[in-house]
Amino acid sequence: MQKHTPYDTGKVKIGLIYTPPPPQTTPESDWIQCILLGERQGMSEEALACVQSLVFIATIIIGIILLEGYTNA
Repeated sequence: MQKHTPYDTGKVKIGLIYTPPPPQTTPESDWIQCILLGERQGMSEEALACVQSLVFIATIIIGIILLEGYTNA
């Protein structure tokens, strides 16, 4: 960040202690910051369990579909 030099009138330095506001955060930057700080964010325990169950069921179904081709030989 560049430090702004104050405007010197000879008697008064205007803007000597001015610090510009920080940039606005985005949802992506907040998410990355939470990950780096180790804070847990996002889904509740119930939602996480639901997603894990759906992935497990989908894996079983895909496995059955793929193995079905080998059993008909």
